[in-house]
Amino acid sequence: MCAATKSHIGGRRLRTSVRASFVDNPINAVDIPRELDPRLVDGARTQQQRLVQLSPTQRAALVLERYPELRALPGCDWRRLSVQTSFSVLFGESARHYAQLELAALSGVLASAGVSAAYAKELEIAARRVLELLRQAFGIATPRAITLDVWGAWGRDTDMTRTLADRVGKYAAAVNLYQGDYCERLSDEDQAHVGHLMLPPLPKQFRQRFVPAAERRVEAQRKRKIKTDVVSECAMAILALMLARYPSMERFIHWYRQQIERIEAGELTVPAPLVYEDDQLDLPSQPGPDAVSVEELRWRTTSVRLELTIWRPYEFSQQRNAERIQHAVPGTREWKLALAARGSLRFRAQQRAPTDPHMYFVEVHPTPAMPWFMGPVGDWFAQFAHTPGPSNAQADGGIGHRHAGLGTPEERLARYFSSLLSADRHFGRHPMAVEVYFDPEATYRGVLFGAATVTLMLTADARIHEILQISADHFVKPVRVYVVKNPDGTPKYDPITKKVVTDVIVEQRLLPKGRKRDDLRLQYDVSAARVHLHEITRLLKAAHGGQIPTVSYDPQHPKAEHLGAERYLYQVERAAPLNTGYQQPDPAGVTRRGAGRSVWRANQRDQPPATSCGRNRAATAVRRAAGNPG
Repeated sequence: MCAATKSHIGGRRLRTSVRASFVDNPINAVDIPRELDPRLVDGARTQQQRLVQLSPTQRAALVLERYPELRALPGCDWRRLSVQTSFSVLFGESARHYAQLELAALSGVLASAGVSAAYAKELEIAARRVLELLRQAFGIATPRAITLDVWGAWGRDTDMTRTLADRVGKYAAAVNLYQGDYCERLSDEDQAHVGHLMLPPLPKQFRQRFVPAAERRVEAQRKRKIKTDVVSECAMAILALMLARYPSMERFIHWYRQQIERIEAGELTVPAPLVYEDDQLDLPSQPGPDAVSVEELRWRTTSVRLELTIWRPYEFSQQRNAERIQHAVPGTREWKLALAARGSLRFRAQQRAPTDPHMYFVEVHPTPAMPWFMGPVGDWFAQFAHTPGPSNAQADGGIGHRHAGLGTPEERLARYFSSLLSADRHFGRHPMAVEVYFDPEATYRGVLFGAATVTLMLTADARIHEILQISADHFVKPVRVYVVKNPDGTPKYDPITKKVVTDVIVEQRLLPKGRKRDDLRLQYDVSAARVHLHEITRLLKAAHGGQIPTVSYDPQHPKAEHLGAERYLYQVERAAPLNTGYQQPDPAGVTRRGAGRSVWRANQRDQPPATSCGRNRAATAVRRAAGNPG
């Protein structure tokens, strides 16, 4: 169903014939071992597993064997079909669709055009949905029955098309754009031979007439404006809250490390029951009725107390087994399983050292007033511990290993927790009675990266991918020194040393959006987060022999080839981890989950450039008020 298109391209008539198409598709029947043939098994998972083991040529042969008409398509390289697309056209939803042949042809066109497998899947889903809705509305049995009148009658149902703006747009991209471009390159003769394999394109001006895309964009902009207006008003409070809460986490991790040093020195034994007490600076979680604006919010200092026990997996498993044996009735299955588990643990201890003598975690005993970071940690563990099967809270595969160790426990520790909880559920035992187990070091890293990112979003006038470019190779040197002044403009003096108080402006040369050359980098003020960046640098050096690893930028980002390999502080994707022994964290992912992109949109669109300078000064003031001179 190729429409009449140009037969001349670049002044030269294209004479591709249908006979030449057989030369373009020299894929004939190939031998596929029976143990790898997906046609001989049932079940989507098994079929996919077998397709993965086949070569691209073998998968292409299967597709062309099922749909021999596709051999008539000139210039389609069926070996470029992904495993996912091959499964869809052979066994999946496309194979069961009334337009299965046309959808298979569209998959070949998209693959030959170089469309990524992920985007091709989105386009395929959209095409199937649109065609299915047309079948339900008009009872059509073949795509060739979709005429201009059918499109017009369907489009006049505005209540329905209003909900399908995204699907209709992707259908247009797949059929009108990619398939249309393919048809345009065919000769008149080939168009006549393969036209029945093409899906019907959207009529001209269909989306402008029937799909309220402009109205939808205006509504989306209005909702974004509402969010950014709120964030603009709260930006200073968010910044101040971040700079006040990070020192609280920092004090706890320093105390925790001192206790680990005492354990390593033999002063404490595992399990080590301890109590942590602190005074934290914070804002009220629910401001009173008198606080009608951000300016009227008042800081408060509260005393917090954390009762905890420091464990290692080996000692924890020992105690768990002892409790199981104690509570089980001798001779029962549970009692025998507990004895077997104890014997297995002792055998592993004799064969090799315990899993990791330095892998510690904390058991928390709930108290009324706990530090602020126990809120998000408790929420995570509640999902991790009490949600059967995969959940978004898992750090050992549920959201990918890249996130493990940054905010949530590192991979090995998360796997240990997961195995304990899975065993409890499998044998019908109650979940672990304690509220929270967590890894303080991983929690600290999450707070550190989150605080650094949110601070930079609100002060540096930078987008997220500009922030992720920060590296040890692009600090502006020397740093700019300035004199701190009082509100009346006079220099500020230190009351002890009687010297003028000075501070520094730390800048990074980053490549902004729309620029791809190194000489087009701009200078961004990162002073407000210099304490956090310094700590990230220290952690990277401590984990890698005193050096920051040189790594490639996120390979999925369009600027990856222009940025190259550097000593990035946000070690993303295949970068080196912050501690040895766990998979790479993804601070960008943590930032998206914790800070939210709406925070920095306010700074990008609604705030004048001068505002960031004021925020940097406010950041310095809050840092000093919180007891962190930075």
